[in-house]
Amino acid sequence: MGSVKDLKVAKKPTDVQAGEGVFTFSDRYSVFDWGEMPDHIDGKGKALCVIGAYFFEKLHDAGIDSHYRGIVDGENGVRRLKEAREAPAAMAVNLYRVIRPAEKGGNY
Repeated sequence: MGSVKDLKVAKKPTDVQAGEGVFTFSDRYSVFDWGEMPDHIDGKGKALCVIGAYFFEKLHDAGIDSHYRGIVDGENGVRRLKEAREAPAAMAVNLYRVIRPAEKGGNY
């Protein structure tokens, strides 16, 4: 998908139902538009996953929904971050179809 995370689609979204996917955060990095660098930063993927999960769960606790479903805790499935047995590198998300409205006369 990109230089910092990969997306695995477990279930494609439909017109009426969200799909399911998993973002796996890597230790790869890139610099601007140069692309992926040849070396990696150990633990970077887990750090990005943890900080993302932390803030998505704060939003959820404040009543703000998002695509976030939880962290992927190995064989234990999808859980909240505080239930993780170790720092996760994967995050479960809902996937949605992107609707692009038709433009007419410069307006949607």
